[in-house]
Amino acid sequence: MARQMANFARLMDGVVYTTFLMFVSGFGLFLLGELYKGVVQRETKKLSQIANVVVRLFPFPEKKYEFNLTHVVVFSMLIGLLCMLHHPAQDVIQHELEKEQKTKKKKEEAEKRKQQREKKQNE
Repeated sequence: MARQMANFARLMDGVVYTTFLMFVSGFGLFLLGELYKGVVQRETKKLSQIANVVVRLFPFPEKKYEFNLTHVVVFSMLIGLLCMLHHPAQDVIQHELEKEQKTKKKKEEAEKRKQQREKKQNE
């Protein structure tokens, strides 16, 4: 029996997710380009020190920001990978919640035992 590598029932989910991710990454790169144009090309005189730092961080030829489909695909893959990461803080929060629930349960059980003892003593 061959092992199934892909779940074709989830194919439409993947297509929708990929399309959405491509639009988000393209829009993100567009906004980064607008920020770059605003700081480096338009407002160089007002923000000279910041413009120099931005030019050194993003060394584009002739100080013109350009991106193409390859950049969008790579950026969307990066966003997808970062979305799939599991942050350790989630485990800490879950562990603390479970700990609180255990202590609350122990207190309730102790209270029930105390009430049962009092009933036996009163009888």
